[in-house]
Amino acid sequence: MIYFDHVSKVFEDRDISLEDINLSISAGEFVSIIGPSGAGKTTLVRLILAEVQPTSGSVSFESQDLSLLRESDIPAHRQRIGVVFQDFRLLKMKTVYENIAFAMEAAGKTDEEILADVPYVLSLVNLDHKKDRFPHQLSGGERQRLAIARAIINQPDVVIADEPTGNLDPESAFEVIEILKKINDLGTTIILTTHNPAIVDALKKRVIKLDQGRIQSDEAQGNYQSA
Repeated sequence: MIYFDHVSKVFEDRDISLEDINLSISAGEFVSIIGPSGAGKTTLVRLILAEVQPTSGSVSFESQDLSLLRESDIPAHRQRIGVVFQDFRLLKMKTVYENIAFAMEAAGKTDEEILADVPYVLSLVNLDHKKDRFPHQLSGGERQRLAIARAIINQPDVVIADEPTGNLDPESAFEVIEILKKINDLGTTIILTTHNPAIVDALKKRVIKLDQGRIQSDEAQGNYQSA
């Protein structure tokens, strides 16, 4: 589904963020991308979203070279990707239900679709009993689960979870990961960036380790050891 072919990215300050990256991510995979700050994880995610273009090489989503997308086609590409951020990015003045419904409204969904889909997704992330709460009335873990619900409500092909557990306690972090695993089991491709080796160990999924813009290792399911 996603292909990086000899991709390098050098920013204007001549900082090499990624260097000669070759990787492919298949539909339905759960892939963790790990590495220290500055390793290139965020740049890799931005390339998938077509927020930046490679300095050399190509990034493809299915058969589409993302550097050849017209500006008018980029929103449609991004609708195929749900993104979960570390800082939640919720709408503070809207309830749990309204946060999710708003994402559907922005995508042009009908009232009938909203009434059918929002309750299902709330149940999937275990927030159906808090649909009338506002974000400030939720715990950190609940807010992240709401962010996941918003990311998946329009049925994207891929969910990118960018350090989704960085601000959470261990119990909440593993609840979030369990929900991501559940979404993956339903067929959605998951790309997780994380600093948390315990989560990566528990997942027993494919792990790509970045360091100084290069792939240091690409371990198959269950083979990664944080030590």
